Amino acid sequence: MAILTDVWFGHEAGALAGTLDELADLDVRVIREASTDPDGDVYFFRFDGVDLADVRDVLESDPTVRSVRSMPEFAAQRLLGVEFASSTRLLAPAVTDAGGYVLDARATSGDRRPPGWFERWLLPDHESLRTIWQHARREGYDFEIVELDRQGRMGEAELGPRTLTDQQRAALVAAYESGYFAEPREASLEEVADRLGISPSAAAGRLRRGMKSLVGATIVVDRPER
Repeated sequence: MAILTDVWFGHEAGALAGTLDELADLDVRVIREASTDPDGDVYFFRFDGVDLADVRDVLESDPTVRSVRSMPEFAAQRLLGVEFASSTRLLAPAVTDAGGYVLDARATSGDRRPPGWFERWLLPDHESLRTIWQHARREGYDFEIVELDRQGRMGEAELGPRTLTDQQRAALVAAYESGYFAEPREASLEEVADRLGISPSAAAGRLRRGMKSLVGATIVVDRPER
């Protein structure tokens, strides 16, 4: 039976690792898989949260990137084409080899190391997931199965992005429970940070990125037409 699974994976030499490490507020989304590109080697990404010129500058020094393609015709959509270096570790080919499809892929920079990707896969069965997991372990990936739909349901709601990191979720819950979102506010940012055991600036970043991800997943409809 076909299954849907949400996964997180990271690798020190993984896609855009240098860029995600460098730009603290960056949110990246895969727009088109390389398999649908005539050249076969270019991945298309949407970059949010950071000025696109700054993103391009960092991409050009990212060791996982071979080349960057400007897309002036889609400048308003903040798109860039990226060709990866031959040494870059990518899991998408393993998903394809297992007969699966990547339905959604997004990365958000933050405190997690190595930086990684949250993806939603449609796979033919549990054995294909096991095959990919074994491949990931052999190649040195950090790999987590975030959620597994054992029934293989494919309703519209189930295909929505789930992009909160564990740290962002914990920060939002701590802020909510302490009254940070209350009116008037019942807790300061410093108190939320103390509860999490991190600095106020780190707490602010997690809250900002978490709220942005929630808005993007539940309010803003920007998924490309398929």
